[in-house]
Amino acid sequence: MRFCIIGHPVSHSLSPMIYTRFFEMKRIDATYEALDIQTGEFPSVIDGLLKEYDGLNVTIPFKEAVVAHVDSMIERSLRAVNCIFEGAGHNTDWIGFSHSLRNIEIEEPVTILGAGGASRAVVYALKRSGVHRVNILNRSPARAERVAEDFNDGNFEVKTFSIDSLRPIVRESKSIVNATSIGMKGERLDLRREDLQGISLVYDLIYSETPLQKVARECGVENVIDGKAMLFFQACENLKIWRLFDEKVFERAFEVVTG
Repeated sequence: MRFCIIGHPVSHSLSPMIYTRFFEMKRIDATYEALDIQTGEFPSVIDGLLKEYDGLNVTIPFKEAVVAHVDSMIERSLRAVNCIFEGAGHNTDWIGFSHSLRNIEIEEPVTILGAGGASRAVVYALKRSGVHRVNILNRSPARAERVAEDFNDGNFEVKTFSIDSLRPIVRESKSIVNATSIGMKGERLDLRREDLQGISLVYDLIYSETPLQKVARECGVENVIDGKAMLFFQACENLKIWRLFDEKVFERAFEVVTG
C-alpha cells in the first residue's frame, strides 16, 4: 500500500517517520511519503495523486480545496478534509483535538487564531464538547466570517475579528488555540505576558516549541499543549480508517519518533 501527506510546506511533518516506523514494527508492506505541492500546482495534480496512492493525508493549505475532489464526505458540515481513503474524505483533526482534551476543562470564551481547515476542525470539536462562545481572529475577516456562518446557531456563538485585535480579545478570553503556522519558524505573535493573565489553556497546533508556548509557560498558564497530542489521536483515527490500527504498536512507534 502507498500513502502520502500533501501540503505546503510539509518538510516539518512527523507523519512519514511515525507511519513508516509503525509499518516496520507491524511488518506491513506499505510506504508513506511527504509531497510538497505548490499552491498553483494543486488543481492539476490532485486527481492523479488520488489514483496513484491508496490513501492521502492533507495539510495546510489544501484541507478545504481538496473537498471538491473526493467522492463523498463523512463530516460534510466541516467543509475540510485531512484524510482520504477509497474516495471518501474524512476529517480526523477534530477527533484528534477533542480526544487530546478529554481530561481538561475548557474555559470560555475560546479564542482561535486562524480560519482555515484546522480552525474549522477546532470549532467543530468545541461545539460538540459543549462550548458556547468562540472568537476567531484571522488576517482575512471574510474567511473567518464564513466559518462563523457555517457554525453559528442559537446555542453556539462565533464572533470574528481582525488579527489586529489580538491583544484586547485575548485579554477577554480564557482559552487560546493557535490554528495557524505562526511560530513554526520562530515568529512571534504580538502578545505580552500581561495579556495571558487569566488564561487557563494555550493549545498550539504546531508540534515544536513556539514563542507562544514558551511565554505561556513562563506566565504559569495551567495547560500548555503542543500539536503532538492532537497528532497522536488524529493518526490513530487515520489508521482505523485504513483498517491497519494496532493501539499498542502505534503507541510505541509514536513514542520512538517523538520522544
